[in-house]
Order: sequence, then C-alpha cells, then structure tokens
Amino acid sequence: MKRAPRKNQRGLTIIEIALATAILAMMATITWGSIARSFDAFETVSEIDARYHNVRVAMNRMARELSMAFVTSPTRSFGREEMWKTIFKAKRSSSFYEIHFASLSHQVLRQDAKESDQCEISYFGAPDPDQREVMNLMRREDPRIDSEPEEGGRAYILAENVKGLSFRFWDSRDQDWVDEWDTEDPEFVGRLPTIIEITLVILDDSREEMKFVTKTRVYMPGMLQRF
Repeated sequence: MKRAPRKNQRGLTIIEIALATAILAMMATITWGSIARSFDAFETVSEIDARYHNVRVAMNRMARELSMAFVTSPTRSFGREEMWKTIFKAKRSSSFYEIHFASLSHQVLRQDAKESDQCEISYFGAPDPDQREVMNLMRREDPRIDSEPEEGGRAYILAENVKGLSFRFWDSRDQDWVDEWDTEDPEFVGRLPTIIEITLVILDDSREEMKFVTKTRVYMPGMLQRF
C-alpha cells in the first residue's frame, strides 16, 4: 500500500544554502580573528615577560658580583713588576657606565680547574653586531687576576637592547653618594663604597624608557692585605 506524498514537504533552496554558508563563513572569520588576537596577545606577553626576566637576571647578577668586590694591597714578584693588581674603577661614558673590579664570585664549573673564586669582572655597553643602533650590556670575566685588571678573559652579552646603565656609590667617609669611583685615585685608594646603586634602563614596546633600580651592600669595603 503506497503512502500519499505530503504536499508541504520540500528541500533547501540555493538561496538558503548560500545564506547558511555565508553565516558559517562569517562565524569562522570572527572565531579565527579572536583566536589570532589571543595568539598575538600571548606572544606579546611572552616577549614582555622574557624581557623583564632578562633584566631581573642581569640586575641580580650584577648586584651579587658587586657585593663580593674586593681590593688588595699591591703584590710584586722579587721587587720587580706588579704581578697581581686589583682595582675598582667605575667611570661614566655617555649613557653607559664602564666598571672594572675584582670579585670573589667566580664559579668553578670544571673539575680540577686551576681556578678559584677570585676573578676580574667588567660591565660595559657595546653596539649589537647585527644592529649597530642597538646597545647591549656586556659582561667580561677573567678567572685569573693578573697585572691587567681591565683586559683578558671572555666578554659576552648579559642583556640585549639596553638603553643605559649607571651606578651611584655611597662613600661612608664623606657620608654622600658619588657618581664615579677609582681605587687608583688618591681619594679612593684602598677602599670601596659600602653601598652601590645600580640603574638599568630599557625601552618598552611604546619606545618609552623604563628604569630598574636596585642596591647592594659591599661586604669587604676595606683593603685586604696579602702576605
């Protein structure tokens, strides 16, 4: 027995299919745009976090190594040339300071290495090799102290794209902050600042300057005698 066909039964027209496809495409575009913006925001936040992490690492390292700075009396070999020389020299050079000092912060990474915790360290600014308009914060370390405290060792980038680096030093004798310190100068010979203020300046995404400031105490501000 055959059923009679229903008069009100019909399929989708081409216009309805086109309209549904257009709505689906619009929803997909909106959804993809939202996802793309989420990815962009995630990348931006990740870049900012990485930049801040880089700054924090650099600041913490400088503070730790400066806190263990020391200076000793000159050492000569059989009355001849000086074989061991320690200094603490910080001088301003445009927006970047240049600082050289001896520190007890060296980490020996190889077994049986002929090294100790004593080392020479320098911080300074240098143009990026790929982008000359960008300045990087450089760190130099020589694991052996010699008669040339501003040379030797290996230098590498500690922080990238840095706008400026500056220091202030607390002079406990005069009870005042000074902008430069040099133990080869008669005014500072044989002594170190008791507190060091470190300021690192970077640029944010809007090209606005952001300053990061920390202070560290020098544990051995007096001259150490060598025998």
